[in-house]
Amino acid sequence: MAKSGVPHKSAGIYDAEEMAAMENAIEAVCAELGIGQSDSKSRERVAGHVMRSWASGRRLPLNLVQAGLDSVARLEA
Repeated sequence: MAKSGVPHKSAGIYDAEEMAAMENAIEAVCAELGIGQSDSKSRERVAGHVMRSWASGRRLPLNLVQAGLDSVARLEA
């Protein structure tokens, strides 16, 4: 697994460009919320929401970041 919790390209799911787009969104969300590299549980939750956004066709950077932010908002609700 990549450091952000997104499956590695070797899994055959995403190409390098797709991985970069998702990883950028994950890193942006984590930086905004102060989620550190060592908080793998929170990072994986953010990554899961970003990946679901990608899979559903919502692939613009803003959509990906919003999906990541939504993952944390649901925890606080």
